[in-house]
Amino acid sequence: MIATQSLSARAAAKLCRNLRGFLALLCALAFASSTACVSVDQEIALAPLVTRISTADGGSEVEALAGILRQRRARPEGPLREWAVMPFVKETLAENGDKRARFLVPLGTRSSSRDEYLSTLLPLWRFKRWIDEQGHPAWSLVTLPLTYWVEDDSPYTKRAIFPFGGVLEHFLSFDRIEFALFPLYLRTFRDGQVSTSFNWTSGRLGTSYRIWPLFGRLRQEGRFDRKFVLWPFFQWGRNFLSSNNPESRWMFWPLVGHTRRGSYHAETLLWPFFGWASNPKTGFWSWDGPWPLVRILRPGRDTPDGPRRTRFWPFWSHYQGEGLKSTWYAWPLVNAREEVDTFGTRKMLYVNPVWQHWKRKGSGGVDSSWTKLWPLFQNYEYGEKSRFAFPALNPLWHLPEIDEHYAWIYEIVTREVDGPRVRDRSWGNIYRREKDQDEDRAYLSFLWSRRAYHSEQEKLVEHSLLFGLLRWRTHPERSGFSLEPMRPAFPGPGWPLERNRVSER
Repeated sequence: MIATQSLSARAAAKLCRNLRGFLALLCALAFASSTACVSVDQEIALAPLVTRISTADGGSEVEALAGILRQRRARPEGPLREWAVMPFVKETLAENGDKRARFLVPLGTRSSSRDEYLSTLLPLWRFKRWIDEQGHPAWSLVTLPLTYWVEDDSPYTKRAIFPFGGVLEHFLSFDRIEFALFPLYLRTFRDGQVSTSFNWTSGRLGTSYRIWPLFGRLRQEGRFDRKFVLWPFFQWGRNFLSSNNPESRWMFWPLVGHTRRGSYHAETLLWPFFGWASNPKTGFWSWDGPWPLVRILRPGRDTPDGPRRTRFWPFWSHYQGEGLKSTWYAWPLVNAREEVDTFGTRKMLYVNPVWQHWKRKGSGGVDSSWTKLWPLFQNYEYGEKSRFAFPALNPLWHLPEIDEHYAWIYEIVTREVDGPRVRDRSWGNIYRREKDQDEDRAYLSFLWSRRAYHSEQEKLVEHSLLFGLLRWRTHPERSGFSLEPMRPAFPGPGWPLERNRVSER
């Protein structure tokens, strides 16, 4: 045992000496002349530590620490277009000066332009500052749960610090809301009716009152007249009073309830477990019972394309209407659905959470599709664009921003295609490929890189090995031996950031 340990120790020591000698040789070769090191306008590939490469769209990219730190430019010598500290924050800068940042995705957003600034962190705050159509400055602030404050050029007041006090005009469906030490004092205005926290409403549409929960009457002329005693047990009233066919309803909650309007009637028994409704004149009928396990809905003769539902939950259910056709098997495991909207027709099949697939026939002529076999892979296609990733540990549906900020942590291989552009990437940028119609560049960190492109006369292929210390060029289209040595470019590969653009010339 002692002899074996001594032998292992000697082998390890010899390996260390050889490694130190190899590194010393690399350093000696790298610094033998001032021409051996890469310059700021050349590529380096030392992933996962740092990479600086030319991208297939003609820009440049710098990444460090396996992709945690990122910088991207639309042109190698151009201004910064994107920076990120993943997964915490990512900011994009447009050529016109507009900025958009996402932080703590999906909660935070910050964007700014010449006329608008927005900062949001859900659910804590939302602050917006903008220039209105008349050129006047305005701003709004919402914080949860306390503040809603708007300062603009409109004549309406919107200021509230809940529950201490506030005045809100043209807010939600109300003309005006006033409150102080809510719920002690509350006063609302809507459609000429004034209601107070003392449960009294008056105005041109009539008077309503409530001594809750003992009794109350809610009334608006031409609209409704509803009453209750010992709410919610006894309720009755009438709706649609101005129509030729008003509705009457009553309920002894939760035992029994009844609603009638013309030939339509609905009954409730042991609410919400049993209910049924029908209209013999139109053929409409529905059944709930026991809710939510069984639901049946048939639209009737007057609206044959109206919503149609059959549910025997959780075994099987089907819904059809409003451009949607959906069938569930063993809810929530299997769902087959078809959607028709202004964007086109989309057919989907989900076997949760393992299989997700949909395909859209776009109304604008651009088709798209999405496929995920969780947790193995996912693939998205939109026209000539596509993105493939392995593995796909995120069980959620197609959420590109979530994947962009978090999937780089676990994705081993990705491929992005945009027409002639192809971008392959392994985890941490250890392997990378950037290909377009002019150049094809591939990198294996520290060890190897290849660059293939066309000059104006011929095709050229350049190779780089061992930190860029060995580099050569070949001419595949020439006959015979055509190897041409190139100067070292430590730490390699040393290709220029500016791509060769034969197609543009």
